[in-house]
Amino acid sequence: MNTTLFVLNLAATVALLVVTLITGKRGLKLLHIRIALTTVVVLLLAVVQADMYGHGFTFEDLELKVHLIFAFATLFAVLPVIYSGYRLRRESRWRHTHARFVTLFVCLTVAAVLTAGYMFLHAVPVEAVV
Repeated sequence: MNTTLFVLNLAATVALLVVTLITGKRGLKLLHIRIALTTVVVLLLAVVQADMYGHGFTFEDLELKVHLIFAFATLFAVLPVIYSGYRLRRESRWRHTHARFVTLFVCLTVAAVLTAGYMFLHAVPVEAVV
């Protein structure tokens, strides 16, 4: 898989996440919902692409396990973000709950990206492994 394409996909995911946060903070509800849904779809595509790209490398077991913990936690953390956002549309009392879930999701996303970067620093291309 093309490294440039992988990096661009990751950058697009991060950019969309930032725009989602900005539109949510500014109260641009309809735009926020549309961009948030797009962000989730692009995130899922990035995960699939990262998995495909990662098959071209051999990783340290511990680094891979730590990364996967954060990566799967991020995917599961999106569910309460979506649910609390849905509830927030109907009841303003969900604002703090939604904000907390968003914070958790963003922290897990950052941790997943950082652990992936660290993991790739020590990765060995499959062709080099004999």
